[in-house]
Amino acid sequence: MNTSHSQEPKDRSVKISKALAYLLRHGAVKENLPIDSDGYIALDRILQHNRLKSLKATSTEIQHIVASNDKQRFHIKTDPNTGIMYVCATQGHTLKQIAPSQHVLKPITNIEQLSSKLVHGTNVSNCISILHSGFIKKMSRNHVHLSPGITGKDTDVISGMRSSSNVYIHIKRIQEMLDSLNLVKSLNNVYLTSQDIPLKFIDFIQVRKGRSAASSEQLQQLKKLATEMKVPIEII
Repeated sequence: MNTSHSQEPKDRSVKISKALAYLLRHGAVKENLPIDSDGYIALDRILQHNRLKSLKATSTEIQHIVASNDKQRFHIKTDPNTGIMYVCATQGHTLKQIAPSQHVLKPITNIEQLSSKLVHGTNVSNCISILHSGFIKKMSRNHVHLSPGITGKDTDVISGMRSSSNVYIHIKRIQEMLDSLNLVKSLNNVYLTSQDIPLKFIDFIQVRKGRSAASSEQLQQLKKLATEMKVPIEII
C-alpha cells in the first residue's frame, strides 16, 4: 500500500510548524520580522517570509496548526479594532527582545496557583552536568521550563519537556522557591523562570531506566553525585 499521499499533509504541517517555531522563538530579529515584546508577529507578515512562502502556507493552514498542535506551541490573537491576527510562540524563546506581559506569562505568587508537580525533564548526561554546576541552567533559552508532570504519564501534561526525556527533576513547591525564582505560567500550561534553579530547590530525581540510553557507569555516576549532594534519587 502506498502511504505517500496520506503522509503528505502531516509532513507539510510539520514543515510549517517548524518554520513557525524557528521564526517566532529564535529567528524573528535576524530575519527582520517585526515582533513585539510579547512575541507576537502579524500573521500576514510572517506568511510573507520565505520559509513559509516557499511552502505556500496560508492563513487558514496556520490557524489550523495553531488550534490542533498537541503541545499548544503557538497562540493567535485578533486585534478587536483592526481585525489583524497575530501569532506567537507560547514558550521556548531565545530572543532577548521578548519580555512578555502578564497577558502572556501569568505571574505565580502563591503555592495554590501551582500544579501538584513541577518537573524539569532532561537526560542522564545533562543531569550529571546540573549536579556538577549546582544549577538547572536556562542555557541559551530565556527560561528554564518546568512541566506540571511527566510527559506520557500524567494526562494534564501537554508541553514543558521532550518526550525523549528520561530523567525527571522534581522541584520543591515552597514559597521560598516562588520568591526566589519569580515563576510565571505560559499560555500552554508550562511554568517558566528566567533564573537558574539552584540545587536546594530540587525535591528529588527520578530516572526511567528502561528509556535511558546512558551507560551503567553514567547511571552510577549520577547516583553517586546525587547522594553526595544529598538529593534523593530513584530509578523507576
